Amino acid sequence: MKKLLLVSAGVAAIGVILWATSAPPSYHEPAGPSPIGPVPKALLNADIGDVIKSDLVTIAPELPGHDEILPLPGTNKVLVSARDEWVWLVDTITGSAEKLAYSPVSPTGAHLVPGNDRQIYFCMARLDYHQYEHNPGLYRLDLDTKEFTAIATRVPITGKLRDDGLEIPNASPSGEEMVYPKPLHETEMNALDESNSRPMQFCNDLDVSPDGRYVYTTEPFSHPKTSSGLGAFPEGVTLARNGRIWRYDTTTNAIGLVLENNVFADGVLIETDAETGEVVSLLVTETVNFRIGRAHLRGPRAGQYDVLWDNLPGLPDGLDRDADGRIWTALIKERTGLITWVHENPWIKPALLRIPPEWLPPSTGTGLLVLSPDASEIIAYSHHDGSRVLDISVVVPAGGKLFLPSFHKDNQGLHYLPIEVITKQIP
Repeated sequence: MKKLLLVSAGVAAIGVILWATSAPPSYHEPAGPSPIGPVPKALLNADIGDVIKSDLVTIAPELPGHDEILPLPGTNKVLVSARDEWVWLVDTITGSAEKLAYSPVSPTGAHLVPGNDRQIYFCMARLDYHQYEHNPGLYRLDLDTKEFTAIATRVPITGKLRDDGLEIPNASPSGEEMVYPKPLHETEMNALDESNSRPMQFCNDLDVSPDGRYVYTTEPFSHPKTSSGLGAFPEGVTLARNGRIWRYDTTTNAIGLVLENNVFADGVLIETDAETGEVVSLLVTETVNFRIGRAHLRGPRAGQYDVLWDNLPGLPDGLDRDADGRIWTALIKERTGLITWVHENPWIKPALLRIPPEWLPPSTGTGLLVLSPDASEIIAYSHHDGSRVLDISVVVPAGGKLFLPSFHKDNQGLHYLPIEVITKQIP
């Protein structure tokens, strides 16, 4: 018995030593208390029930987890950016699926190159803790050659780059978002080098101006170990203001910063002037902050940032717009009581950051929001219990369908809803 007690004590001592010496990396710095309030009444009033559970259609069961679906104009086919590093091609009528092009890094957001349906922009990011030969960033896929070309994998240093590789954002007087109508440190790509730039560590989502000139990309955080999937967990704990949005100018081949001091900038959607077509603002999902915001780039409020919707019941991810201008937003995972408590009690965060994320109880719920064209109203909300689709990363309206990509590692198939399931319930 004594021997057993001694062994147990020794194991416990080793555990304590490991715990004491396994501090989180210095670039994971928790913010202070960040209370999350009750879900907005406007959202609860727009609840249409779990239509996903009752009406979901699944095809192409061989398709793994994926982040984005891009309909190809004039066809019944969609491109899918999948977790296995392949861009898949799926026929939505026959349900057949095939691997089309192998990505140099894990593909995330995607957008057609305006005026050229055979060219596709892709954001690329590391996934989990995989190793890649190439860097994250903005790439372009040629559908004819099935080859990727790197467009922007470095960005100018705009703040203070620390020894651990974390770039500290420029501080605003209020400590909140900073918006740059004229991009900060805009620099031609061929002038970026080790002295004035760093690798883009995470290209998550993108949108392109209607004229094709500007590509806006989100970088939720940017330390050297940055990755999506499991790698995003610490940022969800810290709520650090490491999120940035970059603007790449296809005419000048220059890139500059348009937004910083944001919490996990994820989905981005351009808003344009109805008469001129110019970009006037950006809608942004602050995923782990349960918020949707707007960055003003032109007009009397240029340089300001508004929180449009706060305290959402889930993590808002991708953004898309339908033919009627309505904005569709995925809530990839529901907000749990645990994370709400953690943000109210930040003293627990250093300990939580030492726990592998897979040890924590998973959130099973997911869902979607529909906003009015100006994002001022929530016109529909549906929570799903996770029984039919494990999570939803973006909602893509196309051809009478709402495609619901699922980034979950155990996903099987491509999922969609007939769009009228939801639109018939919208006043």
